[in-house]
Amino acid sequence: MVTRQRHIEYAFRPLCRVMSSDSPSQIAQTRPGVDQLHFADPKQAIRSLHDVVGRKWHPLLVYHLLNDGPLGFSALKTRVDGISSKMLSESLDDLQATGIVSRELLSDQPVRVEYSLTARGRALEPVMTEIVRWGSEHAEETDDADESAGIDRLGRGQ
Repeated sequence: MVTRQRHIEYAFRPLCRVMSSDSPSQIAQTRPGVDQLHFADPKQAIRSLHDVVGRKWHPLLVYHLLNDGPLGFSALKTRVDGISSKMLSESLDDLQATGIVSRELLSDQPVRVEYSLTARGRALEPVMTEIVRWGSEHAEETDDADESAGIDRLGRGQ
């Protein structure tokens, strides 16, 4: 485990510097053009991000809410190909619980709700932009790897 932790710290060394020998998890990251230091525990930061973008449907839901603005349940279901109503409902509940999405009741009869991103959810825009950029740059490589492993676009074995 120590070797793995050192490997992770070494991998982040170009972006981060250890601030204190007493606390190796305290890392300050500086970004070009930003004077402020950002203190973070890399493991905790990655876990936190994984709760949002590490789930199958969450990134697509966040992407559509960023791109299209507030949407109703049916509009989201139409935009996210292959998601069931149950999975959409569970995913929206998860995103609400983590403070990424807010739910507004528009009318009681018929029941009509609208989902939108909170400020915390909108803060994911640069992350989602980079995910889309990376995916478009490496799509062919990923498709080739999936094909050689016998995996279709939905992650199922062929």
